[in-house]
Amino acid sequence: MRSLLLIGLALVGLSATPSTAQQRQTSKQLEEERAPLSKTDLKPTFDAVVECAQRNQEAGCLAARILADKLLDRPFATAICKDTAFTITSKAKVATTNDFDRKEFLLNKATDLLALCIKRETNKAESPSELPQGVKKR
Repeated sequence: MRSLLLIGLALVGLSATPSTAQQRQTSKQLEEERAPLSKTDLKPTFDAVVECAQRNQEAGCLAARILADKLLDRPFATAICKDTAFTITSKAKVATTNDFDRKEFLLNKATDLLALCIKRETNKAESPSELPQGVKKR
């Protein structure tokens, strides 16, 4: 009886885990997920959101939702970037009337996406010679 229970648990455990092919990601895919987002990475999403806002057609809006949804899976994207992407996934849908407010909202979210999701370079004064005159490094 006990052995049947152990075999049953083992089978349940095996069926609950994804196959090794699905589980494994190439090192290139992992590096891409961990790399900071660039303007080139965000351009297709930006274009799809603009397309959805202007044309109000299912193809453009679906592309905007799919691309924005992929941004939610990026582990190192900021929370505000993910909030913007989530808003796009919920609002980029075909509307019965494509009024000014809808267009403006989606276009603002597309612009926000570029402004909030791109990795910023920090300006650090690395050596005392780079500091302005009279400022001491702490």
